[in-house]
Amino acid sequence: MRNKLTTFRLLASLVAPMMFGCGSEGSSGTDLVTVPQCDDANKVLSTDSTGQLICKDLPAGAAALPNCHKYSEALTSDGSKTLCTARNNESATSTMALNNLESSEKLINDYTTRLGKLTPGPGARSTYCGQTAGTNGAITSGNLTGIAAAAALCSQVQACGSTGHMCTVYDMYYSAATGVINSNMTISKSWVYMAAWQNSATAVKEPTAGLADNCGSYTYPTADKAWDGTAVRWEPTDTGKYGLKFYTGNGPNDTSATQGAQCNYTFPIACCK
Repeated sequence: MRNKLTTFRLLASLVAPMMFGCGSEGSSGTDLVTVPQCDDANKVLSTDSTGQLICKDLPAGAAALPNCHKYSEALTSDGSKTLCTARNNESATSTMALNNLESSEKLINDYTTRLGKLTPGPGARSTYCGQTAGTNGAITSGNLTGIAAAAALCSQVQACGSTGHMCTVYDMYYSAATGVINSNMTISKSWVYMAAWQNSATAVKEPTAGLADNCGSYTYPTADKAWDGTAVRWEPTDTGKYGLKFYTGNGPNDTSATQGAQCNYTFPIACCK
């Protein structure tokens, strides 16, 4: 009897702080509270200093409580130890169904948490972080070429770090929209990635492959395939206000690389991270 009483007092001391508000029949149900599920065997349901239900660590020296199945078992004692026992005289099939329900509920909660972490927020998008040295439309770095080489070069820009890579035109837009680039800075004409099927003249090789807007994925330094690149500037426009300027193809009388973005021109790479 003493053992039973001691165990009961221990359990009572752990759950005594809990208070549940119950509404009268037909009430709106606003008195209901959500009870946290304390799955850890070393935690017990209790309250914090504000009276909110929480999972609290067991007191030092207290025996860990068994982790009972949520729907089919209840915590009890045989006088010498606490244990889980069936809540009702359920059949084996019913018990299995209840335990499967509990497992499914845990899986749903787990996957909901994981999916929430995968949802990208605004901070997950790439923004401008600097420029590399100049290069023509055939970008190389070590044994790398093209887009991978651009990423290797951008990763060497101090402000970009290991996640640096060539900006897309959309990265530049997002950088301007969020104030990463602003009127306190200018960006000289720089290569960016774009595939808009803009330059698809008859002479262009593979006109439907989107290679004529990015110097063949930045593997091409000349003009025989009639491919061009895309470049960006951030500077005041004719309105006097700062804006993005995108260039592609040949500009009128473009002999100084000021208006177009031919693959034989030399520009830095606009880097984002």
